[in-house]
Amino acid sequence: MKIASADVQMAASHASLQHHEVSESLRVWVGDRRPDFEGNGDLATTSPTSPATSVSLSPEALAAQAQDGVEAAGAKAEETLDPKLALLKTLIEYFTGRKIELLSQTDLSAETGTLAAGQAAGGVPADAAPAKAGYGVEYDHHESYTEMEQTTFSAQGKVRTSDGKEISFDLNLAMSRLYHEESSISLRAGDAVKKDPLVLNFAGTAAQLTDQRFAFDIDSDGKDDMINFTSGGSGFLVFDKDGNGSATDGGELFGTRSGDGFAELAAYDADRNGWIDENDPIFEQLRIWIKDGAGRDQLLSLADKGVGAIGLQHLATPFEVKTAQNRLQASVLASGVFLQQNGGVGSIQQLDLTV
Repeated sequence: MKIASADVQMAASHASLQHHEVSESLRVWVGDRRPDFEGNGDLATTSPTSPATSVSLSPEALAAQAQDGVEAAGAKAEETLDPKLALLKTLIEYFTGRKIELLSQTDLSAETGTLAAGQAAGGVPADAAPAKAGYGVEYDHHESYTEMEQTTFSAQGKVRTSDGKEISFDLNLAMSRLYHEESSISLRAGDAVKKDPLVLNFAGTAAQLTDQRFAFDIDSDGKDDMINFTSGGSGFLVFDKDGNGSATDGGELFGTRSGDGFAELAAYDADRNGWIDENDPIFEQLRIWIKDGAGRDQLLSLADKGVGAIGLQHLATPFEVKTAQNRLQASVLASGVFLQQNGGVGSIQQLDLTV
């Protein structure tokens, strides 16, 4: 081929992005109530005799206290302790005046099994309200890294060869890559253990919550807490144990004690088929707790809502539910499914409510 003439236009673009974000928060208080750290304006205030303490320490002071705590412990199990865990242990001991014993995952599993066996044998009432620790610690660490690059190239033109042939072309080339990694650490101690009820969603969307908070004793300590309620076709799953037609306290929800609503519900799977259905005695006692347009409580049976079976299989689906002002209402922990009598399907989710 011999080129006689040519008219060629080319264009190219390139864009790249690197973003590294780290957020870390530590909240500590002493008292029987969690302070309103988020500024939600709720009633989660501390008792007059046990004022909350919000502490801010310099990095040097934190490092010094963590080092002192590690050196003072002297136990072999703590010699290889993660520095951040050592810091948290030191802070808890400092503010509460109590010695903290650290457990491995194996120890925790064994202790949980022993506790479950004791409850089954009648040694510990299953619905006994947990005692208040008198302090709380919340530690959250989130880190994300994103790297993106994109290049485009285009060429258009006409070429005439020496033998009179004309060639038109239009070439487009795109190259792109994306990398993203994310990690989160969330630790709770004392009265900071989250309250995790199960929610059924009937509107085809994920769990939705009201901006307004309502009084409800979610931790079964005899005192009302302020929580966001479900909205938009969602409702709390309730076990109406006393048959009074209302949600008495958090002891009738699933997950507010152990932090694992699916596991609590699975304990009632009598035939062990992985579903809560009409074969299980509890099925007739389960209710969906919603509020009508006037804010009045309604407890509807599963039959009223057309629920045929609730699946116990679930997966972790971390997501934060926030208001339009970016205030945290709850964190979604896990999601599963339930089946409706008409063959439809809905989602069931475990929420970490801010109290």
